[in-house]
Amino acid sequence: MPSIKITDGLGLTLDADLAPLASLVKYVREVPSAVLEGGDIRQLQLLTLNDPAARALRPTLSFERPVRLGDGPAQLLVGAEAGASFQVISRTADQTTQIVPDDYGDNVDLGASECYVRLGLKAAIDLGVNAASGSLAFGLSSGGSLDIQSYRPFSLGPEALTVTEAIRRSIGEFVIPTDAEDLGAIPPGVVVTINGSGSLKFSTGANLLLITNPLASVSLPSPAPALGVTAGGSVNVDGSWTISTDYQVRVQRVDTSRVRLGWYHKHNSEFNVSATAGAGIQGGTPDTDLFQSFIAAISSNAGADRNELRTAGLSATQIAAINDAGAGAVNRKLELSVAAEFGSLAADEAAFLYEIDLTTLRADGKQAVHAALGGDLSGLADAGALPAGIREVRSILSRARASRFRVKVNLLGIFNFASVSQLALNGTVTFMPSTGELVIADQATASLIQTSAVNFGVDEDKLRGVMAERLLITAAYRGSRTVVSPPQLFSSHVFFRLDNDTGRDDIRRIAALASALGLSTVPIPEAVTDFGRCSLAVEAHYDDAALRALFLGAAGAPRDRTEYEAAGRRALALLVLPDGDDAFRLRPATDDGLWNEMKAQGPANFTRLLPATQAEGVRPDYLAGPTACVTPPRSWPRSID
Repeated sequence: MPSIKITDGLGLTLDADLAPLASLVKYVREVPSAVLEGGDIRQLQLLTLNDPAARALRPTLSFERPVRLGDGPAQLLVGAEAGASFQVISRTADQTTQIVPDDYGDNVDLGASECYVRLGLKAAIDLGVNAASGSLAFGLSSGGSLDIQSYRPFSLGPEALTVTEAIRRSIGEFVIPTDAEDLGAIPPGVVVTINGSGSLKFSTGANLLLITNPLASVSLPSPAPALGVTAGGSVNVDGSWTISTDYQVRVQRVDTSRVRLGWYHKHNSEFNVSATAGAGIQGGTPDTDLFQSFIAAISSNAGADRNELRTAGLSATQIAAINDAGAGAVNRKLELSVAAEFGSLAADEAAFLYEIDLTTLRADGKQAVHAALGGDLSGLADAGALPAGIREVRSILSRARASRFRVKVNLLGIFNFASVSQLALNGTVTFMPSTGELVIADQATASLIQTSAVNFGVDEDKLRGVMAERLLITAAYRGSRTVVSPPQLFSSHVFFRLDNDTGRDDIRRIAALASALGLSTVPIPEAVTDFGRCSLAVEAHYDDAALRALFLGAAGAPRDRTEYEAAGRRALALLVLPDGDDAFRLRPATDDGLWNEMKAQGPANFTRLLPATQAEGVRPDYLAGPTACVTPPRSWPRSID
């Protein structure tokens, strides 16, 4: 049986026998000897784990030469100096969990009758010139570092081992989990963590729910043609995602048959999500492209619309541009859906967590585990088709599938053309990079948002302004019964904001907006002042009845202007922070006397009622007030969607 020889500064020697499946046997051709520092072997042979003095020990091992793990292109290099470290961890009043500090989450509680011996290795990642990440590197970046920690439980009872025996067992059965065989070699109760910076990949099918947003234009013909769209359908695509961040792979041997395998995001670290929809459509025919699949999903006469697109005589450039816009919308939606779930993880939640039954795991499951430990989770991505022996506990992809794979299709000017194909052929196909919404607009609208006949270089600020105006036009038309659409159709309006540098007051305004809309909120962390890059999206939906209700009361009579003023003022009162630097905006929103005086004097004379700086600040509120309940002014924090 191979062993590693350990000596101390006094010349005493300790041999640690290596188990057959230990990583120092599996990945190291010739195990070097090592020197124990931070303690002498004679002392450690007398000291047991239940002695309080054991907790103060921090022995390290220095190898006689660097240790290279792996014989393929993906290798780890453990330095010679302080190549391994040890620590005895037991429960105290100040420490009740296994890992302190735990920068990733899902910690293990410490029992009063046990301790853990931590064995740590720090390694550099060398993937070779042409190597992929490989399982030995866990998807982490070449040239970076990898921190491996193994936590092994030991009893603190009368049978407590000596520190030297605990070190021998920890080294002798040290396992770096790279495949299912390694998972089986980890002793029960042991937790192994691997930390570093890199990328997780996964590919699987995604079912996209398309939601139509039919909006009228000011040039609506009379009478309006019958509308040939539906509320929306679904499209299946092949999606591929990459998440780049600081993360941890955590393996916990629960018992003799079960292992928990999870991936955790480092607290407060930046992350990036990229996604690409596959070229093929699941279940489609060879001549089915992505955009035509969209048409089929939202058209009430899909066959006619698809045939019209095919026979329209579009150039190859036009066809490619339309398809690029559709693909751009899908890719962005896939990115945002997974990014939203990843960013909303609680501090102790795994992004992906699986339980593996080693007794029922078959060849396909072993291959999926091996690939996942190499950074590719595709074999575990579909919760409904997991290999035998693998059970999903938590997955951001499953959560995203449940609620976030929705693509809105904004049809601006659809009532002028009635069919989606006619609108697309006579207008512009584009998408909104911030939200992944697809936009099919008539030429008049296209000229307003400064986009050419077929491209996706849309000016989003202008487009959002146009969409807000089109929503009001649609509401007016539907309220007057000029257009009548099927009852299942609705129109919607979105407010979106992205800040690269978000302060505490910005987050408080976002929380106020959520509360104003009746949404649940979570407490804002007291110690955090800089929240980094944050985005906010608020969406309101209106069916025909709701749109009519914006203008007509219960008896069908037009609403009075004062109703809109009151709604806008209520919104301002809910959104302006009482202790903010613009708290003066609350007075017009809550003081009826001042508001009436402002109406009598007019916005040009507000300085007679308010200091000059405050007058300038409330003038936009006053001018927006009558329609604030449906159209938010563009300047933050005047987002009263």
